[in-house]
Amino acid sequence: MPENPETCFVIAVSGPSGAGKSTTIRNLVARLNDTIALYFDDYETSSIYPDMTQWLANGADPNQFQTPQLSADLRALCTGKTITLPHNGEVVQPARMIVLEEPFGRERAEVADLIDFVVCIDLPLEIALARKLLRMLGFFLAEQTPDAFTKQLQFFLPWYIESGCELYRAMQQRVLRNCDLIADGMLPPDGLAYVIEAAIRGRLAQHIA
Repeated sequence: MPENPETCFVIAVSGPSGAGKSTTIRNLVARLNDTIALYFDDYETSSIYPDMTQWLANGADPNQFQTPQLSADLRALCTGKTITLPHNGEVVQPARMIVLEEPFGRERAEVADLIDFVVCIDLPLEIALARKLLRMLGFFLAEQTPDAFTKQLQFFLPWYIESGCELYRAMQQRVLRNCDLIADGMLPPDGLAYVIEAAIRGRLAQHIA
């Protein structure tokens, strides 16, 4: 358990939907000692998101994505306090490192001062889209509801064509210009985690030195 904010090292993992953020975060938590994860999407019900079309037209300001509960919980963990996750009631204890799913890296003022290292998983958006569709298909097949997959596609693909692709591109461009590591999202999961782990351990060694 960290005794003060300086002992807690926060790693933000960013990338478009389908980049493999969740898998990467799980792999990093397994590889790093005394490490926990926080996921942006778990705080959806307590967050405020802008209209995406208007957001893009107005310059794509990351600060219009407001996550007060996520930022409060991250700050609490960094100061050695226990939190309760809002989506499932799980109690999370503080740890030496936190791996945070954060689509905007350190671009949002709400969390920027808490983030020590930003990883941007970079890959072609068409590959990310294909992975997302495969993941969706796997979910609906597992639930034995293939018709629901068709309905989801009828909703998702028009949105993606109209604004989703530009949304992910705008988010990615913001993170890429101010991240600490650009990780190749085409690597296999274990290889991607290995590259990121090595970079994190290198940064930690610099801090100790």
